[in-house]
Amino acid sequence: MYKQHLQNLDSIESAIKLVQRDLRRYISTQQENNEYIYTKILSYLVTCWTEVRVLKLAYEPRAFTEVEIAQIISASTLKDKWIKALNISICKAYQLNFTDDAEVIKKKLKITPRTRYTELLKLIENDLMLSIEIRNRIAHGQWVYAFTNTLDKISTPLTRELKTENIVKLQLKIKLFISISQIIHELAVSPPTFEEYFDKNFQKVEQQVNNLHKRSYEDYKDSMIKKYKRGIQKRRDLLNNV
Repeated sequence: MYKQHLQNLDSIESAIKLVQRDLRRYISTQQENNEYIYTKILSYLVTCWTEVRVLKLAYEPRAFTEVEIAQIISASTLKDKWIKALNISICKAYQLNFTDDAEVIKKKLKITPRTRYTELLKLIENDLMLSIEIRNRIAHGQWVYAFTNTLDKISTPLTRELKTENIVKLQLKIKLFISISQIIHELAVSPPTFEEYFDKNFQKVEQQVNNLHKRSYEDYKDSMIKKYKRGIQKRRDLLNNV
């Protein structure tokens, strides 16, 4: 099962690379309609990646027992699968009786592991959850306007997120989710390794979150357009000098 999920992950990553390549071309050539469409496709694929990645995490060698794997993959939502993997890992690492109650886990943990657990939980519930909500809207054809779950009115916050998704945000999200999955994997497989490298790993996560909220897409887009125009001018100059 691990190898099969790994192959699925590799296939999705190949699709992401292809879509990114075309999306960069559309950005460079200022094809705004195609840019918008391919951004939605990329957004969908990025969250699909997180779905397969948590399944791969569940089947990682030496990470979880058969019972624990069943608990993770049977969780009702994608967010719940990630939280289940985290909760199982943290309870095992610190010899706690398993519970899905985050508040109970926090009370039983000492201050340092409690802080680490709280921060990881926050990342899943905030950054990952938002990506899931957007992916669900895209999957149901809500590419311009996102609706509430009851479909009776427009969701202004999700519509705003849908329209402001861009390649810079999505590339950073991939890096963020890779880091989160690596941290949970270390927690599940080797608690001493988790503790030894947590500060270093989480510093990387904090930088990724900071970039996610602050890095300018307009600067990126302007740079890509100028680079494309320089390439055209360079080719023209070469032809004129023949």
